[in-house]
Amino acid sequence: MSKVGIQLRGTGAVRTGLRGGGIAKRGTGQALKSGGRIGKFGGGRTNLLEQLGRVEAEPSNPNRRAEISRVHGELNRGYAKGGRIGFKKGTDKKWMQKVSASIKKRGTKGKCTPITKPGCTGRAKALAKTFKKIAAKNKKA
Repeated sequence: MSKVGIQLRGTGAVRTGLRGGGIAKRGTGQALKSGGRIGKFGGGRTNLLEQLGRVEAEPSNPNRRAEISRVHGELNRGYAKGGRIGFKKGTDKKWMQKVSASIKKRGTKGKCTPITKPGCTGRAKALAKTFKKIAAKNKKA
């Protein structure tokens, strides 16, 4: 028996006592993990052009042609650039500024600070949660 826990008999190798199964790591009595997803940035396909190259390089069949068509469509629609698509038609784009002005006018600043205050209920609490979510997103970016 060798150090790594593989015993050679005849032409085939026989595993003996490896914890976790899989392929033996050289110089230790442990096995490497087997299976699972590859740990690449972006899940292995980082952008549509790379994905297009991958699908066009593969042998053609009806499913492959459908995937190529889908990727071409996404590229033509501009999904590769990302970003926000904009407000729905009829949406007030200055809603946040109007709400802030209303809070200032009514003198209710701090009504929901902290958000657990007994007076923080209903629409005020919903607005405070929205502002909190937006602030966290802006802080992260």
